[in-house]
Amino acid sequence: MNQHKDFNLPSVRLNAGMYALTKLSAAGLTFILISLFMLIHGYENGIPSGWPVSVPYAIYAYGLPAAILADALLRIFRSTSLSPALALYAIAGYGAGLWLTAEQGGDSLVSGLTGLAVLLLFRIAQIAGERFPILLPFFALFIPLICLVLF
Repeated sequence: MNQHKDFNLPSVRLNAGMYALTKLSAAGLTFILISLFMLIHGYENGIPSGWPVSVPYAIYAYGLPAAILADALLRIFRSTSLSPALALYAIAGYGAGLWLTAEQGGDSLVSGLTGLAVLLLFRIAQIAGERFPILLPFFALFIPLICLVLF
């Protein structure tokens, strides 16, 4: 861990950078997994029927802020166990789906449940990124660039 002189203080910039890298990596991995699911099930144009926006837009514009909010609440409540984290991510995901419906239209129940599933997948992708840090730069940097070029 990066130390400052003789004090045992972790570097704030290093911690913030790793947090941002982990979040972007989780968003990239979530996008890849959802895209593979949609490819297998034959969705066209990257948008499921009745879904108002593309998958990368939904993940990066609605899922990522909801995940950051869930992390902030977990930090405030000082929770480190998995079950409260998953419950809070589920609530934040449902809220992200409702937020998407409020701004883009669509069915609120379907969007809420989809947001719930996507944010739980996001949390699992974040845990996977923390366990395999060698993949963080690939999913954090290259997948968003591919999204910008292709979508």
